[in-house]
Amino acid sequence: MTNKDFVEKLSRKTGLEINEVKDMSAALIGVLLEEAAEGKSITIQGLGVFEPREKASRKIYNPTSKTYIVVPSKTTLSYKMSAVLKDKLNME
Repeated sequence: MTNKDFVEKLSRKTGLEINEVKDMSAALIGVLLEEAAEGKSITIQGLGVFEPREKASRKIYNPTSKTYIVVPSKTTLSYKMSAVLKDKLNME
């Protein structure tokens, strides 16, 4: 599903104009990005938890040059699915 498809489907379900839904989805994503950039976790009931995590620096071996390279530490965003979503996905 593309963003355009998502916005159109959400517009039909809510009865809101497409432009309103676009603005709301952009605002939602903006808030999520701001909170994650500040190192805060984001919990959305029924969807899951988005949490920034620090990955430690590490050495990796480059087989082409036969040397070790140090990969610096970085922050990633992890996602843990909610039980509600997990149950919905695994329904038989």
